Amino acid sequence: MTARPANSSSLLLVFLFLALPMAGCMRLSSRQADQPDRDRVYSGLIGKWRGTLEVQATGADAVDPDEVPTEVLVRPAPDRDGLSLQFRYRDVFGRGVTNERHLHFNKTLTLAEWEIDEHRRREAYVVVSQSGGGTAPLRLVLEADGTADAKPARIRETIEVTPGAVEVTQEARKAGEPFTFRHRYRLRRAE
Repeated sequence: MTARPANSSSLLLVFLFLALPMAGCMRLSSRQADQPDRDRVYSGLIGKWRGTLEVQATGADAVDPDEVPTEVLVRPAPDRDGLSLQFRYRDVFGRGVTNERHLHFNKTLTLAEWEIDEHRRREAYVVVSQSGGGTAPLRLVLEADGTADAKPARIRETIEVTPGAVEVTQEARKAGEPFTFRHRYRLRRAE
């Protein structure tokens, strides 16, 4: 039996059969890449996280930060754009503490706002650095004017997000001094 040469319509069908699923995958990947950075940040943070809150120890002999077991539940904010973050940990006296904060980024991921208490007091931050994203770990550095030890200071929040971990570090710099550590959340996805 001799093989017949394939006709052009058979080749076209084989090509379409193989190429269309690949084109669909490429279109899906480009859709994810086209998703605004802010939405990727939000979706990367939503979920339940467990880990530690490291707080700069106080007192004359304090050297190493204190570590406190911590849980954070991140949800889309129910009443406005952004995220609702509910923190649970024990304070230095062993009392259970729960507080909720709201985090909002503008669409271009150049400005951020933390709502920091039940009175809806807000701190506005500028995103001074952004790196990574997509499949690489995302790192955002936010800065704002604020206070440290009741003195004017520059506050820096560094947020690092990977698929299974989040780290948020806060530092402060008083006039004429370098940035110093204040606290750090080191969290792993719990769900």
